[in-house]
Amino acid sequence: MKEHIDSIFIPSIGHWLYGKKPEQVTRFCTDTRSLCPGDCYVALTDVRDGHIFLEDARTNGASCAIVSQSKPDIDLPQFVCDDPNVATVEMAKLARSMFRGTVIAITGSFGKTTTKDILKLLLAVEKNVTLENKNGQRGVPMTLATITNDEAFAVVEVGIDAVSTMDKLAELVVPHIAILTGIGKIHMSGMGSESTIAREKSKLLRGAIKNNGHGIFPEECLRFSACRKIQDHCRVIKENGKDMGYRMAMEGDQCHVSLRVGGKDLKFTMPHSMSQGIVKNFVLACICTLECGIDASNIQKRINLWKPSKWRGEIIATTTRTYFADCYNANSIAFANSLAHFDRLFPHGNRLFVIGALIRCEVGNGVIGDNTTLLKSLPLRENDEVIVVGEPANFSMNAINRNWKVFSSASQAMEVVTNFRGVVYLKGHRIYKLESLIC
Repeated sequence: MKEHIDSIFIPSIGHWLYGKKPEQVTRFCTDTRSLCPGDCYVALTDVRDGHIFLEDARTNGASCAIVSQSKPDIDLPQFVCDDPNVATVEMAKLARSMFRGTVIAITGSFGKTTTKDILKLLLAVEKNVTLENKNGQRGVPMTLATITNDEAFAVVEVGIDAVSTMDKLAELVVPHIAILTGIGKIHMSGMGSESTIAREKSKLLRGAIKNNGHGIFPEECLRFSACRKIQDHCRVIKENGKDMGYRMAMEGDQCHVSLRVGGKDLKFTMPHSMSQGIVKNFVLACICTLECGIDASNIQKRINLWKPSKWRGEIIATTTRTYFADCYNANSIAFANSLAHFDRLFPHGNRLFVIGALIRCEVGNGVIGDNTTLLKSLPLRENDEVIVVGEPANFSMNAINRNWKVFSSASQAMEVVTNFRGVVYLKGHRIYKLESLIC
């Protein structure tokens, strides 16, 4: 790792204060509250002056910091440069140019982090992988800057919320394989339409094709011209297809996947806690993993170890309630998958649905209609209770049952939740912080 540090922290980018260098850099971090020992703290200045947290970074175990203003009185190796944000991009370029393994990039309107987590498991990648969901213009360079040849693969999640953002990120990642999980209404304020989302996200796949690689995406993406134009250079995954085809079958509450690849028929048994939507993410990841040389028996062994990520279909049991926490993000497609999975896991007993209303900046001007459809789709049984969280402007009160409770924030719903005994379903955009209701 020290050789890697010397390779990317080069004099043309900046210099070490007093020549003092760290022994290791495990990852890059911009928030001292989530910093782990060995991390390099990046002191950004675009929102708040990150330099005022340098002492916190040292206390929390940072191995070093990238700064534009040195602090000699703080006992922490400091790499001094003109702009820490620009510096990490340059370091990312250097690290990527030195990486000799296979780079797999993942984008899409939903399922990115889950597909990344599945690939991490199937490819046995520990370090060369996007941390949590740090997948944007800051997160991608920080991921790439720490990839090394200690592992044969790098798995990079790439998220965008505006037109043209993907151009720079695709050029930075230079993937060998790019996976598009699907297209849906999300970040509409910055993207405008689903066809624009498809066009922009497909640029990552074009980057892989340009790098003599290929893309992977589900057949439903072919409804967009941007995907149809590149399908000859991609693996298009089709339900019940003759090749690159898959079929899901339920036996009780267990899901089995039959996959036909290259004339071979493969079968996998999915973990009980995996929803059918996530099974589709598995199919995309499995095709990629097979192409990377991992055999089916190892894939089955590794997928048996899968567990939901935090707040992404995670089941949390307390003495008085069980929570089904799926409250990181939300769109219509994710809601449909999540609700069906919850209903399968918890078909009986007392159930409380806490629904975060879809928001206009994410799904666009059709937000009221989308929320009406969402609320009407709830798989309600007799005695089920419902709480809707969100601004009234985002939904029609005509879609609200008179017995339901409506709150503008999660905190207002706390008393209802704490008095409830049974299973609580939490689903909504992260702005609602529905996880705060877990107690």
